[in-house]
Amino acid sequence: MGPEATASLYLNIINRCQRNLHAKYNSDFPPVIINSFPVPDGRMWKGFEENEVKRSLARNVRLLEQSGVDFIAIPCNSAHHFLPAMRKAVHIPILSIVEETAEEIRRRKINKVLLLATKFTMNRQIYDKSLADHAIILVKPRSIDQHVINNITIRVESGHRNEADKTKIIKIVDEMKRKTRIQAVIGGCTEIPLLIKSRDISLPLIDTIDILAKSCYEMICGRPL
Repeated sequence: MGPEATASLYLNIINRCQRNLHAKYNSDFPPVIINSFPVPDGRMWKGFEENEVKRSLARNVRLLEQSGVDFIAIPCNSAHHFLPAMRKAVHIPILSIVEETAEEIRRRKINKVLLLATKFTMNRQIYDKSLADHAIILVKPRSIDQHVINNITIRVESGHRNEADKTKIIKIVDEMKRKTRIQAVIGGCTEIPLLIKSRDISLPLIDTIDILAKSCYEMICGRPL
């Protein structure tokens, strides 16, 4: 979730295998099962039935477990509100894009970050505890900017990327940098890094897809489960 972020995660893992393991032939790559399931989340996690989503996610992680996978990764930040229910539904590890991102920010010694994410992620405080556990200050956009970010995310998910939307994100980042002295920006919706890259903004972009891909690659290479 969403489909393009899922494809981006998969390609990122494959590229790491090519780059670091010199994977060349089909047999050099890890077996990966992709379950791209249209969870009934309404319009950008608005106006949906939480219990229905919880049941759908639990059913789909069980399906992956039954397929014989060693671990699960979910390239959707908002869905991590339901991570406890998903982890409870299976006996295999489920990587948390939020926990992995917080750990990466700590590793980089960054102390104050701006979160660009869906309104759902903001309202459910999906990143708040993980960042606070590492003494990282979390800055959130103003409500008017949050509305802009939500609309941009919908357009990216539907396949529309344009310079005007990129400019809007850059303006939000620059203004928050000036007002709050943030040190980095979290692409806390996996559609955000599909639109902007670190080279586009004046601060480091914490790409949550890239971080999750790195964690998946490390698991494939033997990081303890």
